[in-house]
Amino acid sequence: MPYCKSCGAYIPDGLSACLACGYDESAQSAAAAAKKAEQEAAEQKRTQHEQEEYARQEMERQRRIQQEKNRKWAEEEKARRDRQAENRKWAREEYARRQTEQGTRHEQQDRVHRSETDTGKTGDQQAGAKSGNYALAALSYLDALFVLPYFLTPNDDYTKYHAKQGFKLFLFTLVTRVLKYFTAFGWIFTLLHFYLIYKGITNALGGKKAPLPYIGTIGDK
Repeated sequence: MPYCKSCGAYIPDGLSACLACGYDESAQSAAAAAKKAEQEAAEQKRTQHEQEEYARQEMERQRRIQQEKNRKWAEEEKARRDRQAENRKWAREEYARRQTEQGTRHEQQDRVHRSETDTGKTGDQQAGAKSGNYALAALSYLDALFVLPYFLTPNDDYTKYHAKQGFKLFLFTLVTRVLKYFTAFGWIFTLLHFYLIYKGITNALGGKKAPLPYIGTIGDK
């Protein structure tokens, strides 16, 4: 026999609600089940919201990390390019400075040679030039042709002088040909080589017993 769980009164068969207090066990169970379902739905919704918020925060964190990496890379790249620009600027300035120094030395040497010629200090050189073979002396600066004066004019001091200068140029040429393969400034040696040839031939044809720039006095006592 069913009795009311609230007041303990007898509930006739076929009825679910208590006639004394009105307590309905079926309605209470349905309400409890509905409330429980509502709580579970709210909990599920809250959990889903938390997961979405966590995912959003994680994406934002990853975005900031990547943004920081990009910023650091951009700063390093800018610093690297600045260093390269400074190195190129220094190289241009250094090259210009050396070119200026070389030009100044050449001008000074030319002034000294002209002064010696005008004041008669090279009288012995000019005398030797008058009796020497200008063309043969000039050939001494073309590779190994410096040996010709020793066989053709062994008693001519003028041609032998330029033959010695040509021998020094020949040795310098051999050294520079080797250095060009081990340095990045081979073109400088090439330009210097042609300049020395030009200077030697000019001196020989001009009747000057003048040493070559930079190498002409090497080995002289």
